[in-house]
Amino acid sequence: MLILTGFGLGCLVCLFFIILRDFRHQLVGQIFLLILLSATAYLVAPLVPQDWRWIASDLQTAMPGLFWVVCQLIFASRPRFRSVWGFLALYSFVVPALARPHVIAGESSDLAVFFGWELGRWFEYIVVLHALMHVIRHWRADLVESRRRARLAFLLIVGGSVGIATVSLNFGLYHEYSRSIIVSFAALTTLLCFVSAREGILELSPETQTEQAQPSGHAVAPASGATADLENNEDLTALNRLMDEGFYTTEKLTLKRLAESLQIPEYRVRKTINQTLGYRNFNDYINHLRIEDAARRLAREPETPILNISLDVGYRTLSSFNRAFRDIMETTPTEFRLENHPDKKKPPLGGGKGQR
Repeated sequence: MLILTGFGLGCLVCLFFIILRDFRHQLVGQIFLLILLSATAYLVAPLVPQDWRWIASDLQTAMPGLFWVVCQLIFASRPRFRSVWGFLALYSFVVPALARPHVIAGESSDLAVFFGWELGRWFEYIVVLHALMHVIRHWRADLVESRRRARLAFLLIVGGSVGIATVSLNFGLYHEYSRSIIVSFAALTTLLCFVSAREGILELSPETQTEQAQPSGHAVAPASGATADLENNEDLTALNRLMDEGFYTTEKLTLKRLAESLQIPEYRVRKTINQTLGYRNFNDYINHLRIEDAARRLAREPETPILNISLDVGYRTLSSFNRAFRDIMETTPTEFRLENHPDKKKPPLGGGKGQR
């Protein structure tokens, strides 16, 4: 057991110094450092003196919520921490930590035990599952091939390990060796992921990052020389032609569906949007096209309801349109329309109650 514990601890220390060196100035790196600290507490908890085990216990409880935060930071252009999911993540470790010295099973009331312990445990499962679903739903939108695959493997490994550790702790299903095995496997495979894509694996994907990415390898051997240039130009021309026809207004548009409509392999469409147009995220590319169209219509059609415009450009709800518009244009659709139609802000000549 001590050998496995030492191996897992060694892997965690290596990861800690890598993150500290390369990502300590980023919020996602700081949160991941806290995850490593939580994993260390989970690993060494049996070795901690009884009087200090409450610290290890509180740190372990924070893992699901911290993992959820990391997934939001990596994949969401604008992470929404003030949401129901954010509340569940916060509740899952703050309330048990506060309840620990006051709520005791068998002595406290059933209501206190439920809200202090049991509800937080259920929230842990929900938060981990939501984070994993978020990863699976958004990973394909990443246009950088090597980073996309490494991040998927990295987050599934970390999330799976956090989920297994959470279930084992809450139900007491772990063996004395299970902690070491779980942590050692997760830490070692995470190290391998960092080796394959160290700089990109924790890189955020905000929509302001539109600089060109470095070319990455594909399963299909790329063309070379003039053939490659001709192929890239043809792909870009076909993409622009389709988007000029308004294809970006298609609801639930995915990269796969776009590639099928273009009759171009998906990896080439990904390469065109990433390396030629400079976008690192497919949803970011589509949102920019939609918001540009919406901005033109807001300026030219002052009488058209904003809801109609949002539906026409491809958004299913007004709230999602407002959020995307504010993120890209740094103002609301209503304010943008008023700024581009100053006459709407002026009162009628001679207006007022005194007008005859």
